[in-house]
Amino acid sequence: MTTELRMCVIDDIKTVVQGIANQIDWASYGISIAGTASNGEQGIELITSTEPHIVLTDIRMPKVDGLEMTRQILARFPRTKIVFLSGYTDFEYAQEALRLGAFDYIVKPYTPRKIVDVVLKAKQSIEEEMHETQRYREMERKLRESLPFLRQEYFQLLLQFRTTPEQAQKRWDFLNIGLERERFVVMLTEIDQFTEQTDTLPVQEVELIRFTVQNILEESLREHTKGFVFRDHTNRYVAIFNPSDSIHAEAIAERCRENVNQYSRYTISIGLGEEVQEIHQISYSYSQAFAAISYNFYTGGNTVYKYLDMSPVHQTLPRYSPEKEKELFYCLRSGNLPKASSIVDELFEETVHAAIPPAPEVVKGMCDELAFLINRVFSEKLTREEMEGIERYQYQIKSLSSYKFKELQDHIKELCRIGCAFIQKRHVEDVNQVVEQVIAHIRHNAASNMTVNDYAKLVYLSGSYFANLFKKVTGMTVTQFVTTERMEQTKAMLLEGKQVQEIAQLLGYEDRRHFSELFKKHTGMTPSDFKQLYTK
Repeated sequence: MTTELRMCVIDDIKTVVQGIANQIDWASYGISIAGTASNGEQGIELITSTEPHIVLTDIRMPKVDGLEMTRQILARFPRTKIVFLSGYTDFEYAQEALRLGAFDYIVKPYTPRKIVDVVLKAKQSIEEEMHETQRYREMERKLRESLPFLRQEYFQLLLQFRTTPEQAQKRWDFLNIGLERERFVVMLTEIDQFTEQTDTLPVQEVELIRFTVQNILEESLREHTKGFVFRDHTNRYVAIFNPSDSIHAEAIAERCRENVNQYSRYTISIGLGEEVQEIHQISYSYSQAFAAISYNFYTGGNTVYKYLDMSPVHQTLPRYSPEKEKELFYCLRSGNLPKASSIVDELFEETVHAAIPPAPEVVKGMCDELAFLINRVFSEKLTREEMEGIERYQYQIKSLSSYKFKELQDHIKELCRIGCAFIQKRHVEDVNQVVEQVIAHIRHNAASNMTVNDYAKLVYLSGSYFANLFKKVTGMTVTQFVTTERMEQTKAMLLEGKQVQEIAQLLGYEDRRHFSELFKKHTGMTPSDFKQLYTK
């Protein structure tokens, strides 16, 4: 179907408008001139009344410029293709035009051929959009006409309720089901992260996505066997098919997964039940497929899960070694978040790499128990006020109704982070208090020749541990700090008029010459030079 497209020409130079509108045979290209205007204000009125497909417009115009006009027009007619004509070659200006949604940008001077080429490119884009719109409308029509309501209802009853062979066979014959009467496999398919990806899309587009995925599943099955696909939930499909003698059911499922991934913007998870012989046994395969697909909890999707490989029979709560649990709690008590996070990762890795990974609800139970134990460890170290945030987060973990393996892992690590942040803050405050206590002692007892161990004993710490803390807080060793403090006190006493020998004795230096050398090393001048410089 060929549609003649309408075009408007807008420029404040009359000869430009006439040249473009009248001197090019637009009709031969399937385009008609809907009207012209000489400024942006007239352009808005013209476009509003004629609703053209294409607009050729200058950027710089009186009253309303091309950029402002574009903002207003695209807000009302987003499919309109706007091509800018301008002598302004500034790149940022062109970028702004394109950012607003302009289709293209032509720099003056330009030839009629250049204008025609750009307009034809816009026309091609419009026709492709029209074709795509027509294709979507056709898909919508096909969707409405092809939904096999009665067959879907029949299979849903077979999946949810067990029945007798006679009852199942009777309706099968009546509905003329296009499958073989024996040997069935149920394949359950979910679109991964469907809610997150479609939350802001209009309902019509969401329906088209669902139909597209269903259509790919149907065509993929049709290549290998007979099957029937219907929607079981917002983002879930049930496929019932006859196993093929030439290709395994798992391979068919893999083809479905690959085709959806290749021909749509989405990925799917597939749960595969075991083969059953009779129609009335389909519910068994369905329940197995349902259990299998729950294992997308571990991978996040885009995977085929076979019930035979992942059957969670006789599973108990997964346990990790008591030593690893103790190590985690030691790290939490000391506020060592990097090590604690590493241990949490190890605990979850042990779970996912088990010979048969436990069912998701089993892992959720383990996660709830671990969150409770972490909470209890922090409660031994933190105040009631500090525990409020931790307890709220623990409750949030426990209340999760929808979750994936990685999300649970991240939640536990976040719980560790919240508690460790409080402990680290308190540790910093304690360290600063200890160091300040020693600094005060040094300042009041500058003449005492105490060792690092002597200072450490004042705050009940070992010498090496205290030395490291002191340097971390002050940026100096204890010896460097003592010397610096003595030299600062020396300056003050020199300015008070005290003699060098007297000061040396007051600060615990027996050798006056050694004292003078230290002062010069610290200040760059001798005590006498300092006194002369600042007491004139």
